Amino acid sequence: MKKYTAIILLVILVVLLAILSLVYFVFQDKIPKNLSLVNNQKIIKILKNNADIQIYTKTNPDFKIESKEVLTKESIIAGQNGQNFKEVYQGLELEENRYIKIQLMNQSGNSGFVAVIDFNDNSVPKAFGLVLFEASASTIKNGQ
Repeated sequence: MKKYTAIILLVILVVLLAILSLVYFVFQDKIPKNLSLVNNQKIIKILKNNADIQIYTKTNPDFKIESKEVLTKESIIAGQNGQNFKEVYQGLELEENRYIKIQLMNQSGNSGFVAVIDFNDNSVPKAFGLVLFEASASTIKNGQ
């Protein structure tokens, strides 16, 4: 009798652990992540999945992450209605804690990239290269 009781309890324990594991894996993506804690190495690893950014990082191995911003519903709406980098925000879902906007810049400061990472699937739905020109005051004055 004790043998059967031990076997039944063991089976119940295994079934309960299996159910708990299933619930954890199904709902783990539903738990909000704190994107402000994502480190630069993870960001760079995800960014390098984008072909354009791969080319940029190969031609600018001295790049650094200039800025990173966790996008909120309000910042996405403001970006869609704003003047600068409007294309970066177009087509993004209005979700909290889903996207990070990253700005990369090379050491000389003349070439950069703006990208958005979607942490629902660790993809890069938006990536735009930046070329910055430096003009001297005399060049501007002469209208060149």
